[in-house]
Amino acid sequence: MVRLGLGFLVFGRTVAQKAKGRALLKESREAPHKGLYHGETYVFGYRTTWSGKKTPRVWKPNVFEKTFYSQVLEQDLSLKVSVQALRCIDEAGGLDNYIINTPERTLCSKLAIDLKKLMVWVVKCKEEGVEMEQIRSEIFPKPRISRHVHIPKEYTNRFYFDWKGPRKQMVFC
Repeated sequence: MVRLGLGFLVFGRTVAQKAKGRALLKESREAPHKGLYHGETYVFGYRTTWSGKKTPRVWKPNVFEKTFYSQVLEQDLSLKVSVQALRCIDEAGGLDNYIINTPERTLCSKLAIDLKKLMVWVVKCKEEGVEMEQIRSEIFPKPRISRHVHIPKEYTNRFYFDWKGPRKQMVFC
């Protein structure tokens, strides 16, 4: 261990650099499950300088946010998509065909697999003659109303009441 008078330097890497590396590893495990990457992942390697020193490097897939219209779900979907997945979507003839016809081992994403199950279920319901409004009410239930409702402050001429107690307040009308 190299100690340079600072307790947080170990082998030349600071605690912040180590934390950044751990965060990057965590991101590399979680990010591909939040979009359509078509099997692309983070690639870890080393950058070699002219002197032969090796420094860690990460190559990230080319990913961007894109909005697609799904004819099966009859709504717009905003998804993170890699360029490889975008090419495959174009080749398949649309998002619905890509999701339904691509095997799960190629999709490699929790989001894509869940979307595939949902689309297959909606297609089966449509074949049975169930209307889309009924399907949508089952799939996307209305959110529960929160008991924690914001109550606006009531202002008077001289005081307003806040969690800190009454304080003088000038009101210009």
